[in-house]
Amino acid sequence: MKKALLLATTGLALILAGCSNSSSSSKSSNNNNNTYNTEMTKGNNAVSDKNYAKAADHFESAVDAKKTDKATASEKQATNLVKAQKSMNQRQFADAKKALTIAKSQDNGNKKMTTRAKTMLTQVKTIQTNRNNFKLDIKNAKVLIKAGTNDQARSLLEQVTKFKGAKGKYYSDLYTEANTLIQSLPATSTTTDANTTDTNNSSNTSTDTTNSAAGTDDQSNNPAAKGHFDVEKKEVDGKAITADDIAKARQQLTDQGVTTVGAWSDNDIVRAIKNAAADGRTTIKPSDAKVR
Repeated sequence: MKKALLLATTGLALILAGCSNSSSSSKSSNNNNNTYNTEMTKGNNAVSDKNYAKAADHFESAVDAKKTDKATASEKQATNLVKAQKSMNQRQFADAKKALTIAKSQDNGNKKMTTRAKTMLTQVKTIQTNRNNFKLDIKNAKVLIKAGTNDQARSLLEQVTKFKGAKGKYYSDLYTEANTLIQSLPATSTTTDANTTDTNNSSNTSTDTTNSAAGTDDQSNNPAAKGHFDVEKKEVDGKAITADDIAKARQQLTDQGVTTVGAWSDNDIVRAIKNAAADGRTTIKPSDAKVR
């Protein structure tokens, strides 16, 4: 009788222990689910605020609570956006593009972060294009300064220093370099102004000035070298030709392999834009700058 009672008591204890463990396991699972949901919500809120470092921390906590594809992907995506922004701030644009490309293509990623990655990629490409143009302007300005053609050099350098955002973190190094060169120029240039007409000998004076600016550089694609200095009205088809239009046209010439774009005056570019428009084109060619 005592033996039977002992067995019954032991069995009851085991049943109660099993129920206790099951209850404890269920409670722990519920806690993990709650933590996961809370951290994912906080992470998504941080994404909405574009605070990707904070978002990455919350997504990491979500993964610790319950590892899911969504949480893991969101953590990776946020981390890559943080890396990209850091690289951009350090002007390491190749690294930024790499991180952004990964973030943009992340499987199971957050849609807002995917969109942000695409936007930042476009921004990086624009910055790189602007920096390449500014470097070319500075390079050509140095050639012009060496040749003593300070007015044209100043014009090129001011395209850098007067650019909106030139003093910002993405361009400040080039702004400083361009501004330093400007400060080194004489207060009053002694170079003949390309748009000033000398009633006695305007053509010869203009041509000589431009040729001296070229130095040893090839000026075969530079209309200014041929003495074409008629002042062009900055308007085409009833619309004003803006500084952005001129900068875009310069880039078009550069993309076509023209190495002397820096020596072209804005007047030359305006003429090219107008001649191209007359032919029904929006992309200019080197020959468009010739007087027709």
